[in-house]
Amino acid sequence: MKTGDAIAPTPYNPSPEPERREQNSHRRSLVRGAALVSLGFFMLVIFGIVTAVVVLLHPLVFDVPITLELQEVNYGPFSWLMEAVSYPGYAPQNIILPLIVIVGVAVLFKRVAEAAFLGLVSALSGAAELVKIVVHRDRPSADVVHVIGHPLTYSFPSGHVTQYMLFFGFAFYLVFTLMRHGIVRTLLLLFCGAMILLVGPSRIWLGQHWFSDVLGGYTLGSALLMAAIWAYRKWEEHRLGAQPHASTQ
Repeated sequence: MKTGDAIAPTPYNPSPEPERREQNSHRRSLVRGAALVSLGFFMLVIFGIVTAVVVLLHPLVFDVPITLELQEVNYGPFSWLMEAVSYPGYAPQNIILPLIVIVGVAVLFKRVAEAAFLGLVSALSGAAELVKIVVHRDRPSADVVHVIGHPLTYSFPSGHVTQYMLFFGFAFYLVFTLMRHGIVRTLLLLFCGAMILLVGPSRIWLGQHWFSDVLGGYTLGSALLMAAIWAYRKWEEHRLGAQPHASTQ
């Protein structure tokens, strides 16, 4: 090449790093998806075991002592908290409050798919009512423990716990994965987590469910929640894969 000759431009050869990072991210997504399915299946197995124990063994030998022990805690703020935690799970607020959240997510945040999945998990909580009809277990008796309120449905599994596990659990997942770090995100995560953790003790303290009912609600709700999160992740993967890639100049 003579001095002064122009150097021919070389064709643009993009770095393989972005593609490699995308592949690694996809692998992580597949691993996490498989983990969710495995965890959901495991919780479903545990729910089956709990159901069998309730049907075959009638485990009041430990249900009653747990209820009586928890009901020993009976002072103002704690009593108010236990009643307040259960309040959103009664009709009609168990329909109205989730509907307000769903509409807010769709209209205010323009997250239509996420709102649809919140509606889906709300509907999935109806599975607890189907199991109640099959198992046909009576509620705790006022002759044995202190009972506040007298729901008319059967006892196993706890519908409150199943519903909270699904709705607040999926809301926790959306807030954790989609919102930026900040005080609002932290408060929402604490609220959703607290509602899930406290609803079980609340149902026992009110004398409306046995411990085994609550355990059944947590395991059934967890299994259905893992299935819903897996379905949402698959939808996200499909949506992102369907987006056109930016062309290189």
